[in-house]
Amino acid sequence: MKDKIQKFGGAMFTPVMLLSFSGIILALTIVFQNPIIMGSIAEEGTLWYRIWDIVSQGMWTVFNNLELLFAIALPIGLAKKSLPRTSMESFVVYMSFNYFVGAILENFGDFFGVDFSVEPEPGSGLKLIGGVKTLDTGIVGAIVVALMVVYLHDHFFDKKVPDWLAMFNGSSLVVFLGMISSIVLALIFCFIWPIFQQGLGSIQSFFVGSGGFGIWCYSLFERLLLPTGLHHLLTQPFSYGPVVVEGGITTYWLDHLAEFSRSTRPLAELFPGAAFKLYGQNQIFGVPGIAAALYFTARPENKKKIAALVIPAAVTAVVGGITEPLLFTFLFVSPMLYGVYAILSATLTASVYLVGVRGDFTSGLITWSAKNYIPLWQNHYQEYLTQIGVGLLFTLIFFVVFYYFTKT
Repeated sequence: MKDKIQKFGGAMFTPVMLLSFSGIILALTIVFQNPIIMGSIAEEGTLWYRIWDIVSQGMWTVFNNLELLFAIALPIGLAKKSLPRTSMESFVVYMSFNYFVGAILENFGDFFGVDFSVEPEPGSGLKLIGGVKTLDTGIVGAIVVALMVVYLHDHFFDKKVPDWLAMFNGSSLVVFLGMISSIVLALIFCFIWPIFQQGLGSIQSFFVGSGGFGIWCYSLFERLLLPTGLHHLLTQPFSYGPVVVEGGITTYWLDHLAEFSRSTRPLAELFPGAAFKLYGQNQIFGVPGIAAALYFTARPENKKKIAALVIPAAVTAVVGGITEPLLFTFLFVSPMLYGVYAILSATLTASVYLVGVRGDFTSGLITWSAKNYIPLWQNHYQEYLTQIGVGLLFTLIFFVVFYYFTKT
């Protein structure tokens, strides 16, 4: 069982290797498109801005197609034979699965409680995957389909069919069986996934009315859902929907930023609802502690390799707010360690909340500076200094905890 889990973890890590490079370039595009840092040259519409917008759009390829990457890459690490064939089979069956889900909901969406006419935007429960409008199942759907295809491939790829059906040998037989199976799988997902999505929505009111404990639970769920790609189903209604304020926290914060910058009242009084945008603390303060722990616990002969892996990943998280490159290095190898990380992250967020910090802290250092520190520092620096103090304390806590668990 341990060998199988490790093999699965190694297979899951294959597409993760693509995240670090793309994440660093994306972080740089955020810098180069920020007028506060670059000046008027980076104003929207300028040639400079448009050039970096082109680079940014291309670098989002990996993150916007994680489902496809997992569907293609997972069989490479799990199948026992003809690995390239397995990836092709998995891709075809996974896309068939999405076509089936989309067709089912287009014709019977009301029966499953899904309004399939809405745009597939974050938080809608729908998504475009490979150009197909379907349920937003994140990488969960991709993993389930990929595992099914690996099973079918290992059991039926070498099966011989009658000569008059010779064209159905090999991959053709696997894809045929996969398509038939994916119809059943699509029906199962159409039944259970909207219920799961509604369950996420029903707990939002609990978060809003539970103070610091609600913030802790909200941040914990956000981290636990992150590996599946479904965390935005939880966060988007807060950021852009009416859960806290009409129009969403993000819009309200930006609309009132100038007003907040002139006021000397605590931010917790000016906009208490901004507490639900604090969950990015782990990106700045937690990730460096984890990266340092992974490096210092590595064997001497592996330190250079580990440094080459964790340093770019940590920079990506701190600058651009993209934590997946680092988190996925240990998530599938040690899910328990990821659970420890999620608990520490939620505790960090709740601690920052309890000392009175509020703001839009959901991305990297560049966004933190643009939306918080630069415009608000003059009248709110004491709150930010407290935040930094708490954050650095947790950097040490992250390091000690991860050092201990990695060693043991």
